[in-house]
Amino acid sequence: MSPKTVGIIGGLGPMATVAFMNSVLQHTPIKSNRDHLHMIVDCNPKVPDINAAILGTGPSAALALAAGGRRLETAGADFIVLVCNAAHVYEDELRRAVAVPFISMIEETVRTIRSDTPQCRRVGLLATDGCLRSNLYQDRLASVDLIPVSQTDDELGRLMLALSRITAGDVSHAIRFEILSLIDALAERGAETIVLACSEIALVGLDAGIDVPVIDPCLVLAKTTVRTALGG
Repeated sequence: MSPKTVGIIGGLGPMATVAFMNSVLQHTPIKSNRDHLHMIVDCNPKVPDINAAILGTGPSAALALAAGGRRLETAGADFIVLVCNAAHVYEDELRRAVAVPFISMIEETVRTIRSDTPQCRRVGLLATDGCLRSNLYQDRLASVDLIPVSQTDDELGRLMLALSRITAGDVSHAIRFEILSLIDALAERGAETIVLACSEIALVGLDAGIDVPVIDPCLVLAKTTVRTALGG
């Protein structure tokens, strides 16, 4: 059976989309270049700001995301993924817009927490203001008896400032140190696992220096994408 074609709604932001595609490449078992997956990407950074839309300070992104999903379906995608945590607030609209399956980053992340860290009860959320306001993770964590640990207002402000630097291309040691300090703050308040609930966070490189399990939803989604495309 031929692998399925992947449809990727990206551009939110573009660097995270490229990092996601690299993760898909890295986790695809190959013997030659021809074994890699067919990925169709709608990388559209002109979609209305997701966080502003959720907070009520900007227009809805529902129509733009639905249009992106339809473009991918028309182009031949067998299933669709969305490389942005907060944008999953429009998950229902996306599912209604297309006939092909949509794989939820949020659902896959919560499933991974339960399977990979079964002893965990308190989950730290390093997330944007919009993602937190939407309760995307909080509701799904609660549905499987997990307790979300959120940032303080000060920590959220620090994260939003760091993310603005990262999206402008700053992945310096200073920004990495700030992200690590925010992770430590969540762990100190009892978080047993940390979710990097914004696709840009992992761009700074967090391979070492963390004492608690950290889950990157983009990596989770990349692995699920490969399994789905290969019929797993």
